[in-house]
Amino acid sequence: MHAARAEAAAQLRPFSFRHAIDPDLCAPDRLDWLCRNAPPADLGVQFGDAGPERAGDRPEYTTLRGHVLDDVRERTLQIRIFRVADWGGAAYREARDEILAEASPYAPAELHFVTTMVRVFSPGCMVALHGDPDPKLVCAVEGHTTWHVRDRTEMTPLQHERLLRGQFFLPWRDCPEEQLEVGPGDGCHVPIRWAHWLTHEGDEPAVSIELGLWTREAVQLRKVHDVNWGLRRLRLRPSPPGGRYDALKCRAFDAVSLVRGKGQEFRGA
Repeated sequence: MHAARAEAAAQLRPFSFRHAIDPDLCAPDRLDWLCRNAPPADLGVQFGDAGPERAGDRPEYTTLRGHVLDDVRERTLQIRIFRVADWGGAAYREARDEILAEASPYAPAELHFVTTMVRVFSPGCMVALHGDPDPKLVCAVEGHTTWHVRDRTEMTPLQHERLLRGQFFLPWRDCPEEQLEVGPGDGCHVPIRWAHWLTHEGDEPAVSIELGLWTREAVQLRKVHDVNWGLRRLRLRPSPPGGRYDALKCRAFDAVSLVRGKGQEFRGA
């Protein structure tokens, strides 16, 4: 592990890196194949945002028209192809493993599970301010993207709790930001729960491979925030993550998950 990356992760900081992922994984014919063969739940096509703050929490979905790269040039779109390492073939699993080996600041034992996504965004497309519950490793293959990222302390406890409860996008407010500019061959690390918004510069679509790193810390934070959300609905005042009840809250999450048959991937961390 690169010492600078390890230090950045330990301090919950963003960083940039170079990668050598094969661009053919995101060639036009491969992208079309992925879009045609993706399970319905693993292909998300929505319009770009009008500004850095989304009006409402619901995206405006649409469907592809013809070849994916043609469509993103004709309309302002955000296209996400989820779980490609699960069904897209060995090459995407190998790319995932290569990114983890070369760029991940987390020890393998820290990773509970990893998701793999291919992203295709129109030139000039904007993604409004939002939070993610898991750290990201993003490798740009084509086009240029700027990630405008904010320390996770810039989100309130309520915003953290509601992140996976239908309030993924955040109201805009001015606060300190860092910029991570990535073009072909560049990558970046976005730490746990750092809110961010994206701009895509230039005249070409921005294509990238993104790993969602569900570290043990990310899973445990998700569980504690989720239980706190439930406690708050009961008009209680739960303590934030880092308190003495965290382990109990994690066990409560696992028990409810088992009863409901949901969230199996989060159990046990």
